[in-house]
Order: sequence, then structure tokens, then C-alpha cells
Amino acid sequence: MTVYDWLVVAIYLVISVAVGLYFTRRARSSKEDYLLAGRSLGWFVAGTSIVATTFSSDTPLFVSRITRETGIFENWWWWSGAIGQLAAVFFFARLWRRSEVTTDVEFVTKRYEPGFPTSALRLVRASFDGIFVNSMIVASVTLGMVKILSTILELDDHSLFTLPLIGGISGPVLVLVILSTFTLLYTTMAGLYGVVYTDVLQFVLAMIGCIVLAVVVYIDGSKGPGLLANLAAAPGFKPELLRFFPHFETFDLKSFAFFVYIGIIWWFSAPSGGFYVQRMLSTRNESEAAKSFLWYNFCQYVLRPWPWIIVGMLSLIYFPDLTGSDAERAYPAMVARFLPLGLKGMMVAALMAAYMSTVSTHLHLGVSYLINDVYEPYLVRNRSQKHYVFASQIAMLGLTVVAGVICFNLESITGVYRFLGVYWAGLGTILIARWYWWRVNAWAELTGLGASIFFVLALHTRIADAWLTGLCTAMGLMQPGADNPDLMTPRVVITLVVVTVAWLSVVLLTGHRAPSAKTIEFYRKLRVSGSGWAAVARASGIEPVRGEFGRSLISWLISMIWLFSLMIGIGKLVFHEWTAGLILLAVSLVSGEYLRRHMSRGGLSEVIERDLK
Repeated sequence: MTVYDWLVVAIYLVISVAVGLYFTRRARSSKEDYLLAGRSLGWFVAGTSIVATTFSSDTPLFVSRITRETGIFENWWWWSGAIGQLAAVFFFARLWRRSEVTTDVEFVTKRYEPGFPTSALRLVRASFDGIFVNSMIVASVTLGMVKILSTILELDDHSLFTLPLIGGISGPVLVLVILSTFTLLYTTMAGLYGVVYTDVLQFVLAMIGCIVLAVVVYIDGSKGPGLLANLAAAPGFKPELLRFFPHFETFDLKSFAFFVYIGIIWWFSAPSGGFYVQRMLSTRNESEAAKSFLWYNFCQYVLRPWPWIIVGMLSLIYFPDLTGSDAERAYPAMVARFLPLGLKGMMVAALMAAYMSTVSTHLHLGVSYLINDVYEPYLVRNRSQKHYVFASQIAMLGLTVVAGVICFNLESITGVYRFLGVYWAGLGTILIARWYWWRVNAWAELTGLGASIFFVLALHTRIADAWLTGLCTAMGLMQPGADNPDLMTPRVVITLVVVTVAWLSVVLLTGHRAPSAKTIEFYRKLRVSGSGWAAVARASGIEPVRGEFGRSLISWLISMIWLFSLMIGIGKLVFHEWTAGLILLAVSLVSGEYLRRHMSRGGLSEVIERDLK
């Protein structure tokens, strides 16, 4: 890093804070302005902010590691989320915006009867997700940034000084403290306004950096005998790493994992939650909410994957000896090796931008839960809007400290993703059912939440690991004595089955036989379509929005053809499978045009708006 590189980084940091200063006065007007940007966002800003948040500093490290260790098909772990997130575009985005809640946790007060189970559910969700889950994510991206800084800037782990609870502060950690201070500054001052508008800047910068790196690496890796020949000569390379799907000739743990990914993992992402919902709630109207999530899906699954996968795969040529958690250093090692002066500073700024975007969002989201769903309704009621804004700023400082402490106890970024993946998968069925089946109640969701938390913790013990290893071996999914097997997918299946049986049993034991006044009130506001609300429609005399469910279903199916054919087609061309790539791109072109016409034919948005009046 030269003076010019550091100048690029400094300019980026100054601009980020300047954006926060610009929106400070507007954010302090009310709690809604601070937490939801006054519900004023357009689809481009909201959707870009979502994808900027999911593009964290640890994401390229995670993707490059699983690509070089297991293969391209292992990315279905997160690619499968597109199935659910495209469903969110057409089924749930409008409903979320129509609900007009402040957080996805607050939704339970609109959906369920008032009383102990609803209050308990709100408090547990807000506390667990607001503090633990968000702090885990912030800690994970912080760990990723430590690895990036220590590799690119060649900073060692020698402690410069020591702090209580945290321990030794090394060079990379000191840089992170400075970054976190800037992030905390603009997020605290400007609330969601500061978060989303800096997100747009951060995403553009991050994507430019990643694409430039991928192009430079791709050109260098294609020299001499060519890309595929150079890969084949790499010591750690195996031909199956280039497969887009696992081998199906034998049903092993890898093929089992693939079917779990595309069949189960995405269920939680369909109804969405957390910052995804927060952005949809912050848009101007239902149409903008749906468009924002469609734009996010394009950026997430078409624009982002291949720059990371290219660098991760080709890192085998240059750094074949990186294994285990050290493989997460492959991406920053490629940055340090290939980017020249000036561009290296831009890439460091890009990765800093990715880090700051994710941290600011999750700190803000955690504060939203704590203030909107704990502090205001249960601890300190009926105070001024400025009081709650100030309380939000104090809570943000506290969450930052908690995340910092957790970070120093983490060893692997991948482990965090897999732990949270099991937790979220267990909740998928109940979070979908509460939208489309009126009999789901607060006791059922509270049971599902409790069971999911219990089993995700119980299944990550040494005893559970030994039992799951034996079970997978007995089922023929893995060979006896396999080293460090990935047991995430068996955990997902077990958690999903147990949690679903638990909450379904509670619905059957405690659910109302006839719609209550609260259920009818919820239905009157949202007009949810589908047979699960037929009894409520009859009891209330209110018809659902005409054509919403059927059109949403068709749009969802077409959108999956469009997105996956485009995504995989690009990858096929990248790795020289020309015929398959061109065919898939043609399919994406045809299905994309059909989707555009289907979405505009008959004016679905206009039909919905007319029926809601």
C-alpha cells in the first residue's frame, strides 16, 4: 500500500461520513424517519442497499473457500436462496409493505391476539435476533475484515496494547476500530437514511473492485496453455471442482446436501425477515417494494457470484497450500498478488465499504428491534420521538461492544454461516404458514422459535456430531472414518422436521375453530389470498385481492427460469462450456421478456391497488 492507495481509502471514508452528516437533521425528526427513512425510498436505493448489506467483507472469503475446497456446485448453499427470495418478490413484498409495521418482529402484534404468548414471542424474537444473531453477523464480517487487512496490508497479529474483555489489540484490529468508528458515526447520526445512501456508494465501489480483480486474475490465469490447462496443473485442483451440480450417480452427503439446499434451505428466505423486510417497509409503496427485491435478486445472483468464484477457483493455481480456515485468506492473498498500486487502494476501500455496509445495517437493525419491540412498548412508554431516537443511538453503542467481544471468540466465518443456516431453516415453515393459514397462532410460533433455538444449539455439540456422523455413515451418505464431515444438512433436516411437528401440534391443540375479531381485522387490512384464508373471507364478507395469488405463482416460476438460466449461462461461458452457455443465455432472454410482459399484462399492481380501495 502506497500513499496513493491510502489516499483512495481516506477519500472514501470522508465521503461516507459526509453522507451521514447530510441526512442527520431529517433522520432525527421522528422514530419512523430514523428507523425507516420516513418510508420514502425508491426501488433502486432500497434494492441496492439490500445487496450491499449481503455483500460483506467476509462473503468473498467464504465463497472463494467453498469453491476451491468443494467446487462450484457448493455455491448452491446460497444460490438456493434465490428460490425463496424470488417468491418474496411476488408473494410477500407487497404484503409486508401493506402491513405498515416498523419491524418484522412487530408483525406478530398485528397478526396474533394480544396477550402473554404474543408479547413473549415479540420479546424473545427481538432480543435473540436483535442482540445475538445480529452480533454474530457483525462479528463474522469483522473476523473476515481482520483476515483481509492482515493479508493485504501485511499486518501481523502482534498486540499493540490490551483492553478488558477483549484482550490484545493488534494492527488489523486497530484499523477495524477506526473503520467501526466511522461506521458508527454516520449510522448513529443519520439512521437508515445514512445506511441506505452510503450503501449505494459502497456497493458500486465494491463491485468495481471485485470485477477488476476477477478480470486481472482471469487474464493472467489464461496465459500459456490456457485457463483450463493451468487449472488442471494446479496441485489442489480436481475436475469435479468445475461441476455446477454434484455427481448423482451415487447418493452421498454432497448430493444429499444439494437436494436439501434447493428443497429446504430457501424456505426461510421466502417470507424474509430482518433487514430485507426493513428495506421493503421503507419504500414508498407496494410496487416499489416488489421492484426493489427483484433488483436485489438480479444483483445478488447474476452480477455478484462470478467475480468471487473466478478468483476463488484460480487461487488454486497461485496458493494451492491454503487449507481449512486458512483457505479464507485466499481471496485477500489474490488481491495482494495481482492488483497494482492505486488499484490495490481501491480494492481495500471496496472491501472496507462492504464491511461498513453490513455492519451499519445490522447495528441499525438490532437497534430497531431493541427500541421498537422492547424498549418503547414494554419499558419506557409515551415519550417524545427525540427520546426514542436518542435511545436508539445509545443502544447502537452497546451493540457495537457486544459484537466486538463475540468477534474475539470466533475462529471460522463459514462456521457462523452454517450455524445460522440451521437456525433459519428450522423457522421456515412457520414463517410461511402464518401468512397463508389463519389458524396459526402466537403459541405455535413461540413453540417453533423455542424448538429451533434449542435444536440448533443441541445439534452443535460433540455428542451430536458423533451421533450424526454415525447416522450418515449408516445411511451410506459418507465413508467410515471421514475427516471433518460437513454435517450442516443433516442438522437442517432434523431441525426442520422437529420444529414443524412441534408448531403444527400446538396449532391443532390451541388454534381457534372460528376466526377471531383480531384475525378478521388482520385480513381486512392485508386481504391475503389463498385457500388458507377462505374461512375468514366467508366470516368477514370481504373478498381477497383478485388474481394476486395466481399471478404471483406464475411470475415466480418464470422468474426462476430467467434468473437461473442467466446465472448458470454466464458461468458456463466463463469456464469455456460455450454451447451450454449460449443455450442458457437464450433461454434467459426469452423467459425474461415473457416475465416482463406477464408482470405488465393486466396491470397486476393496478388490480391490487383498485381492490384494496
